[in-house]
Amino acid sequence: MAREPRGRRTWRIARWAAVVLAVAAIGVVLLLKSAPDPYRRTEPMGVDREALRQFNTGVVNQVGNVLLDESGGTRLDLAITEPMINARIAQFLADEIRAGRAVPPALEHLRVGFEPGVVVLATRLGGGWSSVVVSQRLRLEADDAGRLVVRPVGASAGRLPLPLAPLEPLRQAAAQALEQAPGEAAGDEDDVSRLWRAVLDALDGEPVFLGSGKRRIALEDVEVERGTLRVTGHRSER
Repeated sequence: MAREPRGRRTWRIARWAAVVLAVAAIGVVLLLKSAPDPYRRTEPMGVDREALRQFNTGVVNQVGNVLLDESGGTRLDLAITEPMINARIAQFLADEIRAGRAVPPALEHLRVGFEPGVVVLATRLGGGWSSVVVSQRLRLEADDAGRLVVRPVGASAGRLPLPLAPLEPLRQAAAQALEQAPGEAAGDEDDVSRLWRAVLDALDGEPVFLGSGKRRIALEDVEVERGTLRVTGHRSER
């Protein structure tokens, strides 16, 4: 049997290599352009009046009641759903825009999702063909002192894994938005703003108490299931 000429064999190998590389490149693009499930689930969520009512009743009022009860008898028992948290974020951003304050794109497209064991922060960066959803998975825990501990456990661009690193631009944008808020300027932050700030501080890697001074909450347990974050605790003056 006649051997295939060397030049033709080399060309055939190169052609197949090009096909393999093209398929691999398409696969990478598809992974990058495919948003993770928590973002696809939460992206349509916005200012939902019923979800806002539930957030105000189930989170704002409850956190305030726990902090105000000097006896420590009022327990914290939060069940925060994805519609609740994303409606509150959307309302905050709408208030910022209405007040004429700039909202960075990374913050404008922020969504929060809850998956078993992790909280997912995700935002859409870029626009058009270059648009990609970048997400960070975080594990929230309560340490023995009742402080909130936040541990990054994974990041991705689309569905393509990235090295473990917090979404620093997103964290900075959220911190800047809190600094611009009227309550901060007047030195009169509400309990929910303090809660957001505590979570942002925890992203720096240090355990933090929720609240400040004697008005703080000691966490007992933090559980995350699909669609819901559950937090229990009590007021502490330690």
